[in-house]
Amino acid sequence: MAGRRRRGSGPLWAMGGAALGFCLSGVAGQLVEPSTAPPKPKPPPLTKETVVFWDMRLWHVVGIFSLFVLCIIITLCCVFNCRVPRTRKEIEARYLQRKAAKMYTDKLETVPPLNELTEIPGEEKKKKKKDSVDTVAIKVEEDEKKEAKKKKGEK
Repeated sequence: MAGRRRRGSGPLWAMGGAALGFCLSGVAGQLVEPSTAPPKPKPPPLTKETVVFWDMRLWHVVGIFSLFVLCIIITLCCVFNCRVPRTRKEIEARYLQRKAAKMYTDKLETVPPLNELTEIPGEEKKKKKKDSVDTVAIKVEEDEKKEAKKKKGEK
């Protein structure tokens, strides 16, 4: 066994041991030594009488903030109609009201303008356009004129 080498006795092992020793010395320098100073006192607990800012207590700040939020909510509810109907009857009544209003506006769009429905005294009748809507009064007048012409033609 004279030519045999022992395990862990080579130059590589020696360099590894030196590197390990260097690293451990660096780690040992980072360890924090305990201080002998007394621990920091805890801040006093937060109560309703704690002064927050501008010599106002905590309950003052909370009250002012809640009043501000309440005012905003009330203002929004007054500006926008955000009341929710409470009963089924109210919901159905609103639905029928909207439906009737829509039907009314649809019917109102089919009514011709007022100047076409009424006659203005002293105004000459203009020639009818094909696009204009015939009213009952115009049709009656035309029928009377036709009958009058027929009676004159028969005489």
